[in-house]
Amino acid sequence: MPKMDGIHACFKIREKSDVPIIMLSAKQEDIDKITGLTSGADDYMVKPFNPLELLARVKAQFRRNALQGKVNERAILHIRDLAIDRNKHTVTLRGKDISLTPLEFGILELLANHQGQVFSTEKIYESVWKEPFGDSDNTVMVHIRNLREKIEDNPRAPQYIKTVWGVGYKVD
Repeated sequence: MPKMDGIHACFKIREKSDVPIIMLSAKQEDIDKITGLTSGADDYMVKPFNPLELLARVKAQFRRNALQGKVNERAILHIRDLAIDRNKHTVTLRGKDISLTPLEFGILELLANHQGQVFSTEKIYESVWKEPFGDSDNTVMVHIRNLREKIEDNPRAPQYIKTVWGVGYKVD
């Protein structure tokens, strides 16, 4: 490569992208392969190489990338224009970041993971707080109200977190 070597090119690409990278190099020492792979390459082939093997490796990278995309899609829950990213622990509404406490996020994630299913206050508390529910505890109700203030256009007429009177809460 005329202006920079493959290792530096790989570092530069990795600063901005997760695109699959297969290094093709005349360098065949183990240390060269290790350096190439640790710089961010997904695969390393030594020249001369069999074109059919290169094609098979490219197809394998596309397959792996497609599978990773499916895993990442499942990591983000969508409810209309609300996006919940479980890996990053973030929520966006119409592309705008919504700041939630860990407990608010836990409640929203629980309900969003089970869309349509009604959860009692007791079940929400035990699932999110990971401790036994107290009889006269309004904690869940307060957190639901705060959550609605953050994600609902009109918290008094919620579109995301619905109350099922006498039973609990759900997300449709």
